[in-house]
Amino acid sequence: MSEWSQLFDEGMTRLVMLDGRGKTGKVTVETVGKIIDMAKDMRDRGQRLRLKSFTRRLSEEAEISLSSKTVGDILVANDLYRVSTRRRRPGFYQRLKQSIPNGLISVDGSEFEVIVDGVGYKFNLELAVDVQSYLHSGFSVSGSETAAEVIRVIEAHRALWGPPLAMVSDHGSGNLSDEVKVYLSRYQIELLPAGPGNPKGNGTAECAFSGMKEVVGPIVLNSSSPVLLAKSVLEKIVSVYIAMRNRLPLFGDRQSPEETMSRPVSPEVRQQMGDHYKKRAQKQDDPDHQRKPDRIDWLIRYHKLNIDEPSLKRAQTCIGYYDQVAITKSEEAFLTAVRRDQNRRTLPYFFGILKRVQKEMDEQKHKDYCYKRYNEQQMRERERQKHQAMVETAQPTTIENLVAMLQEVLKNKADFIRETSIRLVKQMLQNLKNQYQYLGVLKKKISDALGAVQSLSLPQRQEAFNLVEQYLA
Repeated sequence: MSEWSQLFDEGMTRLVMLDGRGKTGKVTVETVGKIIDMAKDMRDRGQRLRLKSFTRRLSEEAEISLSSKTVGDILVANDLYRVSTRRRRPGFYQRLKQSIPNGLISVDGSEFEVIVDGVGYKFNLELAVDVQSYLHSGFSVSGSETAAEVIRVIEAHRALWGPPLAMVSDHGSGNLSDEVKVYLSRYQIELLPAGPGNPKGNGTAECAFSGMKEVVGPIVLNSSSPVLLAKSVLEKIVSVYIAMRNRLPLFGDRQSPEETMSRPVSPEVRQQMGDHYKKRAQKQDDPDHQRKPDRIDWLIRYHKLNIDEPSLKRAQTCIGYYDQVAITKSEEAFLTAVRRDQNRRTLPYFFGILKRVQKEMDEQKHKDYCYKRYNEQQMRERERQKHQAMVETAQPTTIENLVAMLQEVLKNKADFIRETSIRLVKQMLQNLKNQYQYLGVLKKKISDALGAVQSLSLPQRQEAFNLVEQYLA
């Protein structure tokens, strides 16, 4: 307390500024002007504008401390930098929640080959890995990845550690089969499929297979034994690897996966994590998300496209992550393209158009945001209107001035100008409120003044009066 008291005088006025937060990062018109001048100077010299190096140069030469993202938005708003948005579709990636052991398990399959007397035998290894502890709990070796193998590894995990709260997997037919969904529903395990064509979404199992193949290496047997011998050898090697892996802590961890899985977790924490996984699974039940696959079905029927079942399922999954407006525009462009050339009547061509349209929409949306916020002319206009409003409010507040400001609120659609005007209306109402003893008289005069304005429609007058009542309440 003694150190805290030294920062203020008797009138509680701060004597020492604690830090510079909130000052260096503020974007003003002058700051934008300096950035534009430096960028134009580099462009006139024929130098390439690289965002990170330009941001460092601003900090060193002009003492402008802003993030590279903010600098990029300012340059985009003034047509000095090209808009570039990160492509997020059709693949998607969400960080897996890793808070408790046996909360989320990752299940995936990978192909292993055993060479016996020069003949290769390929097997599918299905593996279950706990996301939080990285414990390898269950595995199964078979000829192919099927629903039965997925259930077998989950059952092996459940027998050792009990049922998890959720399971993450890729979009394989075995993982998303009806048999697996019924089994998971029986033990109240949420299914969280990762994004299509996105190995990062199920990175835990992918990492496990990568480490396993690096440790095990190629399996070559100089024997004429049958296939069952090759399968048994692979199972033994995997068993040895899993036993060793579960006894070794990950880099930076103090406990091994087995010790982490044995740590008790309270029912409250499990319930909290279970609710989190349920909410994430319910995102797939969005009505818009369900309607979008119907557009693919209509497109295929209307254009009589030839498509196999796996491609159809992937298309129905991927289209859910595009905007409805982009889908509509792409359908129109696809129809025009097909009329010109029937060879373009394919689903990959449609998704190529959809990808381009979505990217253009994302870039235009970002450019509009930058222009609205950081364009130099827009900022100077807002400063002028703000100064004019301050001059007007410095004079005695009258009902006529209030009505004029309400007209500005209704007329301006720009968010920044509208917010400033609303704040001024609130301040003017407070001044008028102090001048009148009865609010009913004040409301009556404001209502009459709004009714006398011919340029406002009836809905606009009602909106303005509702705003007045809101701040006079």
